[in-house]
Amino acid sequence: METTGGCFSLPYSVINYHDHQRRDGMLNPFKFPWIWIGGRMVIPEVRQERLYQKIANLIIKLINDNIFPPGSFLPPERELAKQLGVSRASLREALIVLEISGWIVIQSGNGVIVSDKKHPASDYTIEEILSTRELVDSHCARLAAQNDNVDVISQIEAIYHHMEQAINDNNVHGFYSLDKEFHLAISEASRNRVLFDMSRMLWEQRINIPYAGLDERSGDRNVLLNLNKQHKAIVDAMRQSDADSAYQKSLEHLRYVRKIVGG
Repeated sequence: METTGGCFSLPYSVINYHDHQRRDGMLNPFKFPWIWIGGRMVIPEVRQERLYQKIANLIIKLINDNIFPPGSFLPPERELAKQLGVSRASLREALIVLEISGWIVIQSGNGVIVSDKKHPASDYTIEEILSTRELVDSHCARLAAQNDNVDVISQIEAIYHHMEQAINDNNVHGFYSLDKEFHLAISEASRNRVLFDMSRMLWEQRINIPYAGLDERSGDRNVLLNLNKQHKAIVDAMRQSDADSAYQKSLEHLRYVRKIVGG
């Protein structure tokens, strides 16, 4: 494997026919590409995915193929975008969701490092993960409301307000990081260790790109606002010790998440 300045360069080439070139002359590796890895040609499965998902899933494949082994740094953003034939903006969105999914760690000022987690990528589908979360999260919300722990609920509400600020700051990465914190806090507030462990396990599944819409700028803010409006409804129900409402609001929230990701 070639290295440049301590960073890896991709040991394969992407070759497209002329009609698969973009107007700016750059090659588009996601329109029926011919990818050469280790001297052999691989034609990836063609799926209806958003651009950032395609970029992220290609990087995941490179990680799984040990082209970018755990602990190694990805090439600098400009270089990697050029090698993949994509814009830096689309690459940046892919890196955000890869970090959320636990594949990489973005170190400010140092670059992007591949996570050294040992667990393999999940074989579960998004549908399986989210349908199970409907069951687990809704019961956790019910129990949290019944437990009526004012201090804990205040901490959960504080996370909600941080998410509100993330929306105002257009910080998508920060919002989804807090989203995980929010739901795990509710699971912990259930005081049921089995449910909490199940919830944490579901969040740790390294599925391909758990959220959609990051490359559709017109819809991002509305989606985030809707998600957080639902979060507030869950918090309000818990604060009122309304277990049935907390259960129902959590269920409605997860069904909305399934809808936006196409699960």
